[in-house]
Amino acid sequence: MLEIKENQKLNIMNVFSYRGKVRQIEIENIGKEMEVYIQNAGVKRAGNPITATYAIEGDVIDLELIMPIDRSIASTDKFVFKNQIKIENAVVAAYRGHPMGLQEACSQLNQYIMEHRLQPITVGYNVTKKMDMIAPENTEIDVYVGISPNIL
Repeated sequence: MLEIKENQKLNIMNVFSYRGKVRQIEIENIGKEMEVYIQNAGVKRAGNPITATYAIEGDVIDLELIMPIDRSIASTDKFVFKNQIKIENAVVAAYRGHPMGLQEACSQLNQYIMEHRLQPITVGYNVTKKMDMIAPENTEIDVYVGISPNIL
């Protein structure tokens, strides 16, 4: 199931972020490394990870992995603390179903953006609302794309 909504906002305080080009198989290890650093700093995760994909070249993905946390933490040479991520005026694809169907949902979101002549100003930010390992078809993911408010 897919519902597309306009004029939405994403506003998350205190996030720990990794941005880089990695192979698909490395993503999980980066997430685990972030988790270890967060735990060792005495900070708690405050939500599910958020991902933003900037480009895919073969098996290399240019992505940002964002972990919401409960308070500030020191940045490292690999991971960056951000006080806030905020997207105003977003189009959101609220997807409910098996994660394998997310790519089709993103295609439908892109089609919606083109048909309504909207001007995207961000990549899609995948915000996992619910992940059900036993019944993956119950997964809930919202994809936010920031849209320019300008009328040209």
